[in-house]
Amino acid sequence: MKLWLVGAASVLCSNLIHAQSFERLYNAGTSFIFNLTELPGGNILTGLGLARGISRLDPAGHVLQTQSYWSDTLLGIGGIRRFDVNDFAFASGYRKDICDPGTGPIPNRYPVIGRMDSLGNISSMRHYELNAGCSNVGADVIKTADGGIVTWGYTQDFFALKVDGDLEPIWARTFDHHGGIQFIKELPGGDLLAGINMDTAGAVVARLDANGGGLWCKSYIRPEGMVHDAVIESDDSFIVTGYTDSIHLDLFEPLPPDFHPKLFMMKLDGEGEVQWCRGYEAEPNPWYTTRRSRIERTVDGNYAILANLGQEEMDFFYRPFLMKTDLNGDTLWTRSFGGSEDYIYETFDLLAHSDEGFVFTGSMMGELPGLLLGAPYIFKTDSEGHFPCLDISYPVTISELFPVDSSFTLTSVDGAIARPAFARDTVLDPFTVYDGCTNVLLKVPHVSGKPQRMSVYPNPTPGRFTVEFQDPLVKDSYYSVYDAMGKLLFQRAAAHGQKTEEVDLTGYSKGTYVIRFTDKEGTCYERVVVE
Repeated sequence: MKLWLVGAASVLCSNLIHAQSFERLYNAGTSFIFNLTELPGGNILTGLGLARGISRLDPAGHVLQTQSYWSDTLLGIGGIRRFDVNDFAFASGYRKDICDPGTGPIPNRYPVIGRMDSLGNISSMRHYELNAGCSNVGADVIKTADGGIVTWGYTQDFFALKVDGDLEPIWARTFDHHGGIQFIKELPGGDLLAGINMDTAGAVVARLDANGGGLWCKSYIRPEGMVHDAVIESDDSFIVTGYTDSIHLDLFEPLPPDFHPKLFMMKLDGEGEVQWCRGYEAEPNPWYTTRRSRIERTVDGNYAILANLGQEEMDFFYRPFLMKTDLNGDTLWTRSFGGSEDYIYETFDLLAHSDEGFVFTGSMMGELPGLLLGAPYIFKTDSEGHFPCLDISYPVTISELFPVDSSFTLTSVDGAIARPAFARDTVLDPFTVYDGCTNVLLKVPHVSGKPQRMSVYPNPTPGRFTVEFQDPLVKDSYYSVYDAMGKLLFQRAAAHGQKTEEVDLTGYSKGTYVIRFTDKEGTCYERVVVE
């Protein structure tokens, strides 16, 4: 508190700015990781637009300005991070040329790094031909103390790339293992910390020097552990989050009865030695382990963690989970959100806002008038983690974990060549913003699905297939394609009056996909196998 004297009167004022909580849904598309960056004054920059693009929001989640990018090759904005005053670095992917990984020709996907201002005006952008791999999309970026920019791939795009401020390559590593990088953080002194999920190695953490050379690489919580995110401490230690167990099932198969993953917080010293590790169990709902947890330092110096609760019996997302802990991992409060069972939520990124509120992004599934299935949302809580409506307390059970580290060596193919990249800045009509507490989530009735209203052939398929409907399609019908982990790949409006739709999954990996069809009569599903 501060004491101010005004004339002869004394007035007691608080120097705290109270967080303004909100729940917003957007009739728009999102960037790859839908991350959040706070701007001076409390505004927020995030990857949200009618097409591939970004938006600037006020502290209440209203859109101040948006920019979109059209290109046959640019795959959309990945992470956006501050580089300098009104100067931001971003990552993306570039689809160009054909590559054969040994299983047949597929479109080549290159990493992209670019720079833009806070209005989304791109000043420079390049794509990079790495010396190995066919799929190397930049998922996120960081700025390093020496003025460089680092990007990496976090699914099966297992690479890291550093460029200078002019986007010229400094080093590139394409790792010849099956895995992906979940985060890269810069440590005091310029070293880099990388979190990696790889094969059955468990939760992997590696320390690299400023040139990308390995200093040490250690595996924890083997064989099914997963690492997600980290906070760097001033003493060269770090707090890492992840799950103790993971699973990859067809999303319609029941979870095995022995699947009880724990969310963990683990403190490591600068050499990767475990200082302590806490596990958090979320029964009756398991953690949805295909969605990463996020950790942020709070304004008061503690930690906030965002995770995803799963459905009780199925490998599918259900509710967001937000937790605040002290420096030892003890919970200060735990929150969740949800009302009607008609809506389920997955989470993406977390921001500890300067006004002490907590902002996070995600995607919601449910029947919403005027909104597409899988509508993106941004929610903001107050400083105690409370939502403005549908607030739920969700306690967790804490246990001590004792992971043992095991060292191993990562090998890579090095080198990259910079090439030009292009996108056309495009101004589109504003998209609609909905208040979830007043006119959407609280008032929409459930619409049940009707099975056996469509069929898929050929199934299995090499990639292209036909969806046939029993009746001619009506207005405002659409279909969505999900992978086996429940990730929305794309969504299309269905042609009015037609009885068939042609779908092409040629550029996607082999496996099981889910087709979800929605019209005014309800929703139905079909599975298709790509061989």
